[in-house]
Amino acid sequence: MLDRFKLIVELQKIAPSLFIDTHSSYDLIQKAWQALSNDPTFFLKVQQCTDAPWPIPLWKDNLAHTIPVETYTNAHIVFSVDGSQIYPDRHNSLPCFLINTGIVILPYNGAQSTVQLLSEPTVFAGNDNDQALLTIDGINCKRQELELAAGLKIGKEIKKNNPTTQSILLFDGSLIFWHLSSKEPEIRNYFLYSYLQLLDEFYHEKILQCWYISMPKSKELINLVRLYLCNFDHTKKELYEPINSVIDSTIMHAVLKPHQRSIVLSNHSSISTYYPSHLRPFFFYLNTGNEIGRVEIPAWIAHDDSLVSIVAQIVIDQCIKGGGYPVALAEAHEQAVVKGADREFFYHFLQKMGMERNYKHAISRKSLKKRGMGI
Repeated sequence: MLDRFKLIVELQKIAPSLFIDTHSSYDLIQKAWQALSNDPTFFLKVQQCTDAPWPIPLWKDNLAHTIPVETYTNAHIVFSVDGSQIYPDRHNSLPCFLINTGIVILPYNGAQSTVQLLSEPTVFAGNDNDQALLTIDGINCKRQELELAAGLKIGKEIKKNNPTTQSILLFDGSLIFWHLSSKEPEIRNYFLYSYLQLLDEFYHEKILQCWYISMPKSKELINLVRLYLCNFDHTKKELYEPINSVIDSTIMHAVLKPHQRSIVLSNHSSISTYYPSHLRPFFFYLNTGNEIGRVEIPAWIAHDDSLVSIVAQIVIDQCIKGGGYPVALAEAHEQAVVKGADREFFYHFLQKMGMERNYKHAISRKSLKKRGMGI
């Protein structure tokens, strides 16, 4: 059991690293952001900067420009998918895992549809040729693939049944597949190709979608401030070190009023260079009234101001309905989540199936001990 006294001692040790006073950094950032936003030469300098050690975004409009987000009153359908999983149990001889995909469809303002809350379990049996897929990273990658595929399937059905009604698919997380950056080339290429194929189908079907990140930790705007403070000489670390612990939302909290958004910027991380031009990730920040959220969209949506407006309006409305977080995302998560009792049922039924087939289903003594501890 947890020794709480020792825990308190450990927490006190790391308190200086957890609770950093950023007041001086905050003032420095606000002054620098105002200055670079009003500097007509800054964008050109950013374009010409090729050696920055961090992802540097690009943009078209005035950085200081903020856009009010109106209420979306037309009939529309919001749908969302989310995934959860049961990883393979190393104490169980059967190499299989489960991915559960939660689906929610929510009609608004008279849309001719019905609320649907669903979940779709998919079980995978591993073998010696699927060792990479049987890892936690491999399963997480597969889960995202299934989420995209499920969203595409539902999106097509909604457009077929409601051809004149605006619909939008909300994903939780990032359109920038950061997790693939550190993967082995074989794994990265396989899943990136699959993801981009699915995103390309969204594009051809013209299924509106966005990715929402609550409490984003991104630093792309901070990276612009870093460049400004060091006058584009990133080797002069002492000039921007005071702001290294600050994130983009610090800037946006001061700039955006409730129900306003920033301009749209393009992401230029190393993984995004693999995306075709019409799918390249773009993003904007949004003051939902409760927090600064980050919304990511592919280029084909980002280049259409009317679509960007619809995305922002519906995300704001979803956050209002969800008490600060998009209600569709919250409901999709509830449909997807696999609880402890579900996990026990999964392995219990596997054992039952094995017994019916006279299969010797081995479970480690450690696992058995955990299920029935004796003293």
